[in-house]
Amino acid sequence: MLKAPRRSIDSSMSRTPAQTRQRAIDLAAETMGELIAFWGFKASMGRIWTLLYLSSSPLPADVIGERTGLSAGAVSMALTELQQWGLCERAVLPAERKRHYRAETDVWGVVRRIVRERELRLVGRSVQRFSEAVELLEESLREHPDDEEAAFMLSRLRGLLSLARIGYQMVESFAEVGMFTLDPIRGALGRANDAS
Repeated sequence: MLKAPRRSIDSSMSRTPAQTRQRAIDLAAETMGELIAFWGFKASMGRIWTLLYLSSSPLPADVIGERTGLSAGAVSMALTELQQWGLCERAVLPAERKRHYRAETDVWGVVRRIVRERELRLVGRSVQRFSEAVELLEESLREHPDDEEAAFMLSRLRGLLSLARIGYQMVESFAEVGMFTLDPIRGALGRANDAS
């Protein structure tokens, strides 16, 4: 098992409980910001979502800005995007004029929805384009059966198409049930063994 490199963490002996909690939030928010940026989202969205997720009560935008160090505009834009993705929602608090926000806590549900709406569409587009490329070469080879370069390319493109279809099935499976299954890979390997 891989272990994360050990970082030197300042002694919490000299901190108050509130300072220790804030340091933990800062570390978690920074980490989530990096993770979410890897998937093509803004790091600020990850930082804000983490702050809301770790908060026991909804927070107003100005407090979010203070705790994350983000400008009011950056907080506003990130909150709008988080709401669009279903990662947070407005919370109505009695006798409060400010808008407050809370995080969506069903993390797996959110991840599955994002995979379904974004990654599945991307992989589906890949399947479609590889299919079009295969069809172009198949048509060309019907007219020019001696084109060895096209035959070579067709063989390689069929492999890419097969891989994209397997990827689509895996992503689709994850989006539906929240887990990947190796069945599409086993099926493809079985077909490859049968063909040889």
